[in-house]
Amino acid sequence: MMETFLNIYTPIALLLFFGGVALRMGRWVKAMFVYRTARGRNRTFPVTSSNLGMIKGAAEVLIGPVTHFHQKANRTWSRGYALYHAAIITEVTGYSISTLILLARIALGQPVPDIALQTAESFNYTPANLLTIVFGNGEELAAHFLFGGFAPVFLAITWVAVIFAVLGNLHLLFTLLTRRNAAVVADIDRASAGVRVKGRLTWDRLAVRLLIFAIIWTELLARLDVVPGIVFFHASLGLALFTLFPFTYLFHMVYNVVALYYSARRRSIRAIA
Repeated sequence: MMETFLNIYTPIALLLFFGGVALRMGRWVKAMFVYRTARGRNRTFPVTSSNLGMIKGAAEVLIGPVTHFHQKANRTWSRGYALYHAAIITEVTGYSISTLILLARIALGQPVPDIALQTAESFNYTPANLLTIVFGNGEELAAHFLFGGFAPVFLAITWVAVIFAVLGNLHLLFTLLTRRNAAVVADIDRASAGVRVKGRLTWDRLAVRLLIFAIIWTELLARLDVVPGIVFFHASLGLALFTLFPFTYLFHMVYNVVALYYSARRRSIRAIA
């Protein structure tokens, strides 16, 4: 049943994802070809202000807001944010590498595992089987096919990532359900001593967070081989999240490379405080 669903849904999901990304990225592409006055330093900038460089600028963009604001304003959220992003970056990197290896082997005409039948070699190139190889890269059969002798190291790294994901997502769910998301619950500095800001519960974030929670736990159950065939549910949930990327706040995971470049560039020339 799940295999049939995945075979039907995969092309629809890919169409929605790439179509949505194309629409969202259209504004940036348009800006690339439409002349605008450069923004950055202006007449009020000191002549002596030095360029920080792109590497330091990027570091300031990624780390600065957390250390200067979030960690002080809301430690629970900040801790969850750090754990979750360490996990998601590791997981997404693993999925991306797995996809590239899988596509390369298919291009060479090599056999792939059949996850449903638990056989090491087959020519089952259906979307359902290929997706479960990628999303189930933490299982022994898929891991050894994709990474060979490096599989034990990969599994060890991703086990740490899964634990981080569980802890981080629990922190973030707690802040959402207690309306402490985007809240200021502690003093940031002397100037803002005593200032408190109420958080908010946004249903789109809660829905995405619960979906991610389900993805994490189905991966755990698949790795532990507790529920037979649950890797197909895990792949289905992962594909559903993939489809939502262009249409929710998750789009930042697609756009982050572009956004980081421009943000680091502005920070490097001290165009922002």
